[in-house]
Amino acid sequence: MLAAALLAAAALVPTSDAAPRRVDVWFVRDGELRATSRRVASIPAAVRALLAGPNAPERASGTRSAVPPRTPLRGVSVARRIVTVDLGARFASGREPASLRARVAQLVETITSIRGVAGVRVLVEGGVPLGLFPGIDLRRPLRQGAVELRRGPTIRESQELLVDLGFLAPGGVTGALDDQTAVAVLEFEKWSGLPRDGVLDPATASALRRATRPRPVTPGTGRRIEVLIDRQLALLVEGRRVVRAVHISSGAGGATPTGSFHVYRKEQMSWSVPFSVWMPWASYFVGGIAFHEYPIVPAYPASHGCVRVNRYDAIFLYEFATSGTPVLVLGSSSWAA
Repeated sequence: MLAAALLAAAALVPTSDAAPRRVDVWFVRDGELRATSRRVASIPAAVRALLAGPNAPERASGTRSAVPPRTPLRGVSVARRIVTVDLGARFASGREPASLRARVAQLVETITSIRGVAGVRVLVEGGVPLGLFPGIDLRRPLRQGAVELRRGPTIRESQELLVDLGFLAPGGVTGALDDQTAVAVLEFEKWSGLPRDGVLDPATASALRRATRPRPVTPGTGRRIEVLIDRQLALLVEGRRVVRAVHISSGAGGATPTGSFHVYRKEQMSWSVPFSVWMPWASYFVGGIAFHEYPIVPAYPASHGCVRVNRYDAIFLYEFATSGTPVLVLGSSSWAA
């Protein structure tokens, strides 16, 4: 078996005369390593295929390479089933840890996917680049799977980002994709103009990493609540800072009036006479219209006029909306997320 493996690895060392065979060349898509197939006749040819990057159809599908373009290949050698690859200095350019780790992972997975290869030794400009690749020790050969590619933020890290941006209460950091997280994701999607599905998919997680905290729509120095009808969000504002963005559902067909109002009555459990329903944590701001908790809060206007508040934010909004707090209901918002 060992002899066969040695022969398999050695067969791909020459740069000519050998018959081309299928080899997996690894790139990155959606933050994960993905294999693509190439026909090559040698290990150097496999490395050159990696350095060339994805082809046009692969790029169209979202496949990318962390290896810097035009990285030169200085040499390839094989000894005792260990492949040594010497690359130009461009391979170590940049300081983004995720990119640096990904390019080493691509190289190692591409070469170790060749039958008979036991490991890869990486050189840059003929030397071992100590300290340039975070968490990777290049002084010894790397085996298949040795470099774990970071597949984007964990659920807990995404929840912590949602807290930092004002979409989730600190107590919502659980490490699990629960209903409270889905509501916070929906709030972020509403603010960012993304599809409103509450799903923390790779595209949403990527947008979350690039996001900044929501900002108030209206100028002011005190406490106020901005209801954004077009976004179906309530922004709880202190001065120039959004304390929390809250998922709400306003009146269907424009039943929630726009304008400037203020909280004038508060009831922890209010009874709606017209609709014969209890409204927990109610803060009235115009006529019989109030913010209140409701079990069904869709991503579109659905109420008879009140502003429905999801159960995870209802108490927080109730305590924030003290008597006299200004409420500005805006039909449209001329701002960019």
